Amino acid sequence: MGSGADGVQEGRLARLYWTLGALLCAGLAGFITVTTILGKLPAEAQYATALTLGLVATFLMKPGLPLRQGRRSLADLGVSALFALAALACGLYYLDNYHAIAAFREGIPNQWDLLCYAVGTFCVLEGARRVEGWVLVAIAGLGVVYLLFGQHMPGVLAHRAMPPSMVLEIAYSYQGIFGIALAATVDVVLAFVILGAAMRVSGAGDFFNFIAMGLTRGRRSGPAQCAIVASTLFGSVNGSAPANVSSTGVLTIPMMRRAGYKPGFAGGIEATASCIGQIMPPIMGVGAFIMSEITGIPYVTIMLVAIVPAFLFLFSLTVSAALEAGRLQLTPALLDSGPWNAERWGQALALLGGFSTLIVMLFSGYAPTYCGIVAAGVVLAIAMIWPATRLGLDALKRFAVEAGRDGLAVLIACAAIGIVIGAISATGLGIKLNQMIVAVGEGNLLAAVLIAALCSVVLGMGLPTAASYLMVIFVAGPSLMELGVSQLQAHFFVFYYAVLSAITPPVALAVFAAAAISGEKPLRVAGSALRLGAVGFLLPLLWIYHPEILLQEVTWDAVPNILASLLAICLAIVGFAAASIGFFGRRLALVERLACALLAVGLVAPLWWLQAGAALCLALLLLRLFAVGRAAAA
Repeated sequence: MGSGADGVQEGRLARLYWTLGALLCAGLAGFITVTTILGKLPAEAQYATALTLGLVATFLMKPGLPLRQGRRSLADLGVSALFALAALACGLYYLDNYHAIAAFREGIPNQWDLLCYAVGTFCVLEGARRVEGWVLVAIAGLGVVYLLFGQHMPGVLAHRAMPPSMVLEIAYSYQGIFGIALAATVDVVLAFVILGAAMRVSGAGDFFNFIAMGLTRGRRSGPAQCAIVASTLFGSVNGSAPANVSSTGVLTIPMMRRAGYKPGFAGGIEATASCIGQIMPPIMGVGAFIMSEITGIPYVTIMLVAIVPAFLFLFSLTVSAALEAGRLQLTPALLDSGPWNAERWGQALALLGGFSTLIVMLFSGYAPTYCGIVAAGVVLAIAMIWPATRLGLDALKRFAVEAGRDGLAVLIACAAIGIVIGAISATGLGIKLNQMIVAVGEGNLLAAVLIAALCSVVLGMGLPTAASYLMVIFVAGPSLMELGVSQLQAHFFVFYYAVLSAITPPVALAVFAAAAISGEKPLRVAGSALRLGAVGFLLPLLWIYHPEILLQEVTWDAVPNILASLLAICLAIVGFAAASIGFFGRRLALVERLACALLAVGLVAPLWWLQAGAALCLALLLLRLFAVGRAAAA
């Protein structure tokens, strides 16, 4: 009897916690909307309010201890209540005292300040564990440990000794938790999370799948191409590769498996396509807006620079999917996209209205956050006007909750990453690492950019794209710029590898999500994703040596050179895909695959005579392979 009564009590408490957390999520979305339209609070108050709402909602909604028979235990509910109260108390104290701290107590905190800093930092770390797991906590925890004990490290890693009070102040201040990572999230990311929720709830997001199925119907590689198109379109708005895999992959991965693709390849296609969505204009998973926020470069310029690399990456994945379908001799798929009815018209109008509003306002010079909120309002308004997509009260409630809940992970993750950024800045580690990369680059630029790429991939593992980019840019970005790489090139370089960390083992979040849906082992899905995404790993190196593909400072005289470079890169992509898949008109022998790969590399080498020779040889080789394959098939 007692056990049953305890279960009933646990269930009621859990439902109460969920309800309170949902209200706070709606409050977070409402707070961002209202302050965007009516005017933001002072920076410290804006960020502290958003973080407090997010932390308390996380502790109420996400369990901290293992579930018991599928439910939260009383112990977990009690611990979560303590963390929620602690986060609320720290947030309120900081909001009440930030003026006095900034004016009188910066550098000389009193005991109450230090208690707030210590408890608040611990709450952020626990919140990060609940939303992203132990990897993020370990990274942020290493930042704290380095601040405390870095003076005992050898060589260039050593820094001056810091008392615990200074460490706590660095962690829980504008240098750390309330620094640029959290600022970018609150000022930019959350508005587009709200837009994404509006598109999903209104059905406008479903229209992406409808478009994808219509475009790829009747093609041999149709299911894979459908997954690529749908995941790229929806991923541009979603802002998270793992979340995109979870939302679109439940449809596309089983569809690819039914068509004949192997589970690992199907999962790899979905994971890689979801990464492409993060770099696809106009929204780029809000990456373009974060980049504009911290560099001061206009959004329009960033979007223009992103177009060619994104489509090259998309082209490479499309070619690989088509060649794999040919290798497997799949039959053309007749995908059922459903009828074009009143509901489809409503979804199409909501999508068109939202995106048109967003693009027109962005090009008119409005702030990206304001554009995102207005576009979300337009999507909901059109959905409400059109009878077939009209939202009921339950759908509006779901929108309010999801608009806040979907942003919890990136909000708290970026707060935790702020600790690492603070540690890198306060100890001078970032400067030392930059000097090391520059020293290597003085003799070999390629070696320097490879080190920077490795830093970006390794440090970005297990983190949301925004958090990964914001952390790594302060480590690798300045060194690249000192070596002569432009500011925009350097930021795009780091951003691409931050995105690709989602498919890079051992902590490949998009791969794990795809493996769970496909039923394949994560390691096999990761192998396919790495093979399919290989061009994405090479693209940032390409624009270091071929900056013309970024379309900066385009003149009529430069157009022939740009077109020649693009044709060469596209030919190299086809050759590389043929080598990777082992098929081009027919199955390729090992020698033929090696020849395709070597010629593809020669095509993009920074030597014009090597490029010309490789282009001629690769074109002749591919034509011969295709002709022989067609003749054999006949």
